[in-house]
Amino acid sequence: MPTMIDQPPQKNFVPWVGWVRIFAMLGVCICHACDPLNAFGAPGEKLWIEIYGSLIRPCVPLFVMLTGALLLPVEESFGGMWTKRCKRLVAPFLVWTAVYATIPWLLALMGINETEIQRVFFPFASPVHTDGLSVIRTFFLSLIQFNQYAVQLWYIYLLFGLYLFMPILSAWLRVATLRAKGGFLLLWVCSMLVFAWPMLLHGLLQIPGVDAFFGDYVTRFGINGHFATMQSFDTHPILGACDWNTFGAFHVFSGFVGYLVLGHVLKEICWSKMKTAFICIPAFLLGYAIVGVGTHWVWNTPDFSWKMAEFFWWYCSLPVAVMSASAFLLIKTFCNGTFALPIVKHFTRVGFGVFCAHYIFVTGSYYIYSCLWTEIPSALLVPLAAVTGLILAWVLMTFLYRIPKLPKLLG
Repeated sequence: MPTMIDQPPQKNFVPWVGWVRIFAMLGVCICHACDPLNAFGAPGEKLWIEIYGSLIRPCVPLFVMLTGALLLPVEESFGGMWTKRCKRLVAPFLVWTAVYATIPWLLALMGINETEIQRVFFPFASPVHTDGLSVIRTFFLSLIQFNQYAVQLWYIYLLFGLYLFMPILSAWLRVATLRAKGGFLLLWVCSMLVFAWPMLLHGLLQIPGVDAFFGDYVTRFGINGHFATMQSFDTHPILGACDWNTFGAFHVFSGFVGYLVLGHVLKEICWSKMKTAFICIPAFLLGYAIVGVGTHWVWNTPDFSWKMAEFFWWYCSLPVAVMSASAFLLIKTFCNGTFALPIVKHFTRVGFGVFCAHYIFVTGSYYIYSCLWTEIPSALLVPLAAVTGLILAWVLMTFLYRIPKLPKLLG
C-alpha cells in the first residue's frame, strides 16, 4: 500500500485518497480473515471464502493504483527514488520481518503448543517453527522469499520494484498523450488475456476434433483433458515463451505496472455521480460474477491444484482489473466530502503500520469470536474478525506512532 512517503502535504489532503486506503485495507483484512476458515473450516463453510475472497480482489490493485495516481510522473531520478522512497522501506521491512519471525518463538516460551499457535495466528504456517534457531532462519530466508508468518509483507517487495521502475515510466508519461496511455493499457489487457490461455485451452480441448489440432502442443507440454485448467500459464507457455525463455511477447506490459498507469489515468477522470454509478456498478458486478463463479468452479473441480486455486483471484487478471477500476472511480466520485475527515487523515498517517501489523489481529479475532460464539455463522464471522482486527491494529499503531522516531521504523 502507499506508505507515509506517498502522502501529499496535509494542507492539500484529498478525502477520496484516504477513503481508497481505508476500503483497500478493509479488503485486505477480509482476505486474511478467510485464512482460518480456509485452513480449518468445514467444506460447506468455504462457500463464504469464495464470496468474500472474490469480492475484495481489488484491495491490492487499489493500493497500486493510488500510488500511480499520487506519484506519477515522479521527478526523481533512479537514484533519487532509491534514496527518497525505497531506502525508507528497508527499516520497516526488516523490523516487521523480525517481529513476525519472533512471535511463534515467544508464544512457545509462554507454553503455547505449536498446534494452537498455528490455529490462532498462522493458519497457513506448516509446520510452525518455535525454536530460537528457526527465528534466525525465518528472518534471513524471508529476505529472499515468501514469509509464511507475515504473509502481507510480499507487498513491500512489489513496492520496491514499482518504485525503481517509476523514473523510467515517468519519462514516457511526461510526453505521452492520453491516446498513447490508452494504447499501453490495451497492451496490458492483452497480457492479462495471455495468462488466461490455460482456461481457453481447457475449453478448446473439450471440442471434438479440436483436441487433435492441438495434439503436438498437448503432447509437448503433457496436457490432458482437464490438466490445462489445473495448471498455470508457465506450464504451457505461448507467444515465444518456452523452457529457456519465460518472457512472452507481452511480458513487458504485464503485471502491476499496468495498475500504476491505470491509476495515473483514472485520477484525471471526472464523471458525474450518475454516470459513474451507471458505468461502474454494472462493471464491478460483472467482474465479481466472473471471478466468483470461476473460483467456485475451480474449487469444485476434482483434483484441482493449490497453484490454481486462485486462478480467478489473480490480481493481474482482466475481471479483477475491471472490478478495481470500477471501485477506484466509485470511491473517488462518492467519497470526496468532509465526512469523518479527521479519521481519514489519521488513517493516512498510520496506515502502513496498520497494514504490516494487522494479520495476527485479524486471525486472532477470528479465533476468539469462534470460541466465544461456537455457532457463529461464517458469513458474519469473517467480516467481524476483519473489522475487529483492523480496529485493534489501528489502535496499536496510534499509540506506537506517538513514540518519537518509532514511525520511521514502523513505516
